[in-house]
Amino acid sequence: MELEAVTPEPNWQPSVTSVFLWHQQQERQGALEQELVKTREELQAMQALLEDLPGIFEDKFRQRLQPMLDQQQRLLSDNAMLRQHLLMPKQELSQPRRRQALLHAFGLGSNRAA
Repeated sequence: MELEAVTPEPNWQPSVTSVFLWHQQQERQGALEQELVKTREELQAMQALLEDLPGIFEDKFRQRLQPMLDQQQRLLSDNAMLRQHLLMPKQELSQPRRRQALLHAFGLGSNRAA
């Protein structure tokens, strides 16, 4: 009697189901890697924005502050002009009084009878 050698089927051959599952895992891994790349790009964009934020806020603050600084400068200028106008009449009024005081001091006042 001869024994026929029966070769067992190799266990390493993948079944259709395992090939299908492997393919699904590969697709899922590819999708996750793409999502990771996209997320990293978004993170870099947000980090760049965070670095720019102080400058953006400073520029916005200056834009809002500038009209107030301009108005303050106009008010200071107007104030100086008003002070000058208020002091002018006093100086003009004080000149005749000084003149009268000098004339009176030297006895040359206009009240002198001839």
